[in-house]
Amino acid sequence: MPFLDVVDPAFDFTSPEALAAQAADWYADSPLGLLVLRYAETQELLRDRRLDHGGDGYLRRNGITSGPIHDWWVPMIVNHDGADHRRLRGLVGRAFTPRTIDLLRPFIRAKAAELADEIEAAGQAEFVDAFANRLPLAVMCELLGVPAEDYATFSVWTSDIGMVFSLAAGGDAAARVERAVAGLDGYVEALIDDKAKHPADDLISDMVAAWRAERTVTREELRNLLVTLVFGAHDNTRHQFSNTMVTFAEHPAQWTLLRDRPELAEQAVREAMRWRPSAATVFRRAAEDFEFRGMPIAAGTFLTMAVQAAQRDPRAYPGGDAFDITAVRTAPLLQFGAGPHYCLGTALAHAELGEALPVLAHRFGPPVIAGEVTWRPAFGIHGPNELPLRFAEPA
Repeated sequence: MPFLDVVDPAFDFTSPEALAAQAADWYADSPLGLLVLRYAETQELLRDRRLDHGGDGYLRRNGITSGPIHDWWVPMIVNHDGADHRRLRGLVGRAFTPRTIDLLRPFIRAKAAELADEIEAAGQAEFVDAFANRLPLAVMCELLGVPAEDYATFSVWTSDIGMVFSLAAGGDAAARVERAVAGLDGYVEALIDDKAKHPADDLISDMVAAWRAERTVTREELRNLLVTLVFGAHDNTRHQFSNTMVTFAEHPAQWTLLRDRPELAEQAVREAMRWRPSAATVFRRAAEDFEFRGMPIAAGTFLTMAVQAAQRDPRAYPGGDAFDITAVRTAPLLQFGAGPHYCLGTALAHAELGEALPVLAHRFGPPVIAGEVTWRPAFGIHGPNELPLRFAEPA
């Protein structure tokens, strides 16, 4: 069995080593356990009811058995199945109706234009801070009803909490996640009380009103849902923005094509997510003993779905070794999961990138990386820590 050292800071799921392992078989070994490298097997396992999300097992293998991270992670919606999952999803699902997303589109375009003005005035930008961080944060706060003056506080917490998927990297990841969970828990508690007393036309007010009227969830479950929602609506999307700009910097002709054909925006978003997804891996745990493709898998075994590699699998994406915003790809993306746990925020992330990219492409020439870029670990939520950019003159 090939071995891929995914915890090595230099590891890349699209390296020749990783793609050679994918060509050889559907799986490989790693410090995280079994890696699933191919598209078909990943898609099948994401839908397999014999797997769950791991709950406290994931934290235990990373040395966490109690404390703020444990108290947030274990009761999280993704760690529930069946009736409990449907009950929790029923409350939070009202955030992401097509009508809600469409009503946000003018706000997204206006905010993207405002941030582009600032970049243009500066001449170049550290893109993570100047745009990738600020746009999804503003959209999330607009959707939920979080006061604008709290953006800066939220930004640190909602960025750091995403390190929960990178605990195996060590360092200060656990400390950062713990501080973020504690901060968000306290903030959301106060926000629930405020929205109960002073309801407004926003999602948190709606969820608080439904919680008080229907009593289908406890206050602790409501707080957990809101903390998770705040995190999910920001961190994944900010990394997807940055990943997308890195990709266009590597493929400047595709940027020019998007400028000339803005109708390709939605297709460009899907291709950017396929090529360099923010969720580079997705974790699952065997809830029982079973056999898959002739391999016995014991209950408690963790499987890491190598989404970034799988989304370049030529068996699912003919010609998928090229980034091409004109290509019609029929295989669904994997980074948002599948089945009952398919990510509720998928449509919002697509809308944000789909509205913002044409604004940037119309205003600027192709992005050029203008300095050193460091990255989050290759597993978990993956993207640049910083992204210094300048923009070439339009052709």
